[in-house]
Amino acid sequence: MTDKKPTSKEKRGVLYAITKGGSSEAIKLRRDATIFGREKGDIVISDTEVSSSHCQIQNINGVYHLFDMNSTNGTFVNNERVVKCKLNPDDILTIGQSSFRFQLEDESNVRHITTIFQSKDKRAISDSAKSSLVDTLIENELRSTQAYSIVLAVAYLDGSKDTIELNQRTLFIGRASSFGKFEQDPEISRKHLLVKVNDQGEVFIEDQGSTNGSFLNGKKITGMHLVRPKDEVKVGTSTIFIHTKSA
Repeated sequence: MTDKKPTSKEKRGVLYAITKGGSSEAIKLRRDATIFGREKGDIVISDTEVSSSHCQIQNINGVYHLFDMNSTNGTFVNNERVVKCKLNPDDILTIGQSSFRFQLEDESNVRHITTIFQSKDKRAISDSAKSSLVDTLIENELRSTQAYSIVLAVAYLDGSKDTIELNQRTLFIGRASSFGKFEQDPEISRKHLLVKVNDQGEVFIEDQGSTNGSFLNGKKITGMHLVRPKDEVKVGTSTIFIHTKSA
């Protein structure tokens, strides 16, 4: 199978930091999920109004979605506080005292743009910057490896079922998810379960400190766990079977 590589026609999300001086620093969004926060994340903002883990932008099938991560002071798009929303070009994202303009750019034109946001407090970003640099290197490596999509077979408490296929390597299941009916389940946390796929197409899950926990084949899990297609994953009142599909 021929490896899929980005083409000049593909679009990449880019944030332009809005400053008083008029200059704007460009920040390239990751191809899966970009986390913003004061202490943890791909983009670290040294601001007491920003929560430790504040919000995230997920690329879902080429469409960028913003999700607030239960931040204290909220996340705003075009001056309106949001929990989750689809981002459109020229939208203004405000986190604490920082504002960014969202744009979609040709993939071929943004390869030079970094994924690291240089906060004013260099000490605040040192560890995260290293992490983001590693993520960037991993991202470049993934471009030359086999592409996989994640398939979720979900059974809800009301008896309904859903098959969800997402063309990405990392996703979060929770009430903030833009897919499925997880937002209707009060036993599911906003950011409940992380699902990741490695280069061999193996699926791993990790509970994200959820209130009611995540279960693999009936056992509550901590840490990262390998999931096989026949394994039963329980999140809130939903039962999920997870496998990958070659793109």
